[in-house]
Amino acid sequence: MATYDPSKWKPIGNSPNAAFYEMDAQVLVVVPHEGARDTAETAAQSVRIQLEFLKASKRRSGVVVMMDHVAEQDGAARTVYRDAPDPAYQVCYALVGSTKFGRAVASIFTGLSPPKVPTKMFGTFDEAVAWVRQTVGPT
Repeated sequence: MATYDPSKWKPIGNSPNAAFYEMDAQVLVVVPHEGARDTAETAAQSVRIQLEFLKASKRRSGVVVMMDHVAEQDGAARTVYRDAPDPAYQVCYALVGSTKFGRAVASIFTGLSPPKVPTKMFGTFDEAVAWVRQTVGPT
């Protein structure tokens, strides 16, 4: 069972929109700031922070994104998330929406512009981490 506790994870970056963590070798976690508004610029920063860390680490990981704090995500951001991830490093995206609004934002994202890597929505952090571990496989 995974525990959602960013204080126990390695911080790997920050953007105006979110904090980024390495939970372990298989899992990165993106924690948007409360009320985050996601644009093409913030989406590009997010993907870049993940890729720079993974390339420097010379490994692949899945990414868990906590969607509940996202207040808005525009179409340009969804396009970046669809096109910019590198499947050689970013194996999958698990979107966690535990509130109605978080689930709605995740549903719009996966329905309108799913990334070129497997992407699924989950109601809990534990479910998301379990799926990421299964999708990434042994490291």
